[in-house]
Amino acid sequence: MHAPLLVVLALLSGQPFKAMAYNVLYDSPAEDIEKSLDVIEREKPDILCLRELTPGFAKAFRKRLGKEYPHTVLVPRRGTWGMGIASRHPLPRTRSFAEKPHRIPGMEADVRLGGQPLKVVCVHLMAPGARHSKNESLLVSLEKNAKLRAKQGKSLMERYAHEKAPTLLLGDMNEGRQADAMKAFAAAGFTHSCDGAKASCGNTWPGANTALPAVVEIDHILGRGLTFSEARVLRSGGSDHFPVRALFEFR
Repeated sequence: MHAPLLVVLALLSGQPFKAMAYNVLYDSPAEDIEKSLDVIEREKPDILCLRELTPGFAKAFRKRLGKEYPHTVLVPRRGTWGMGIASRHPLPRTRSFAEKPHRIPGMEADVRLGGQPLKVVCVHLMAPGARHSKNESLLVSLEKNAKLRAKQGKSLMERYAHEKAPTLLLGDMNEGRQADAMKAFAAAGFTHSCDGAKASCGNTWPGANTALPAVVEIDHILGRGLTFSEARVLRSGGSDHFPVRALFEFR
């Protein structure tokens, strides 16, 4: 049976689609990259948001999962700014944009799920401890970056204020649900995938590449015009973040 027909049948039957957000860690060694690919291959998300995507990870992804994800746009970089959206479904349009007021890039895509339009937005908000000057203290960095993420959240919501298509917003937000950017998303009508009755979520950092327990929930999947039936933090992989996956349907 052809893939497009399967998508149509899924829509008709009410079968949910699956999204995953995963920060795959820019300096992961080859063995940890394979562990992260294991999780993706096992979960088989329809839509995958990748952050800290490097040339090495992108090459390994294409080699192992390229046939599974024929509709994919990867923009790898050395360091933490690489990104990508991998999809099992057609992407008529993709676009990179600056997450203002910073230059760290986000990515958006128009996706067609059996004829139904979906806007996908894959982001990575400013890291809490990133320094803005050489002699800046950690406390000053934390305060500056919290304010910067609040501005990024406001800018994102202004960008999609008039978006008519159902919208999936996911990625590494670098903050918990009670912080300012996340509050901006909620105020703009985005629901959190982990608020559903069948959610099994929790802290996502640090992840599987350390023996330390996860202490903060900073990776999120949200939606507007969508209903989430299940969400889960996946306690495996090879990154310093645990991936998050959610099942969603169109309202």
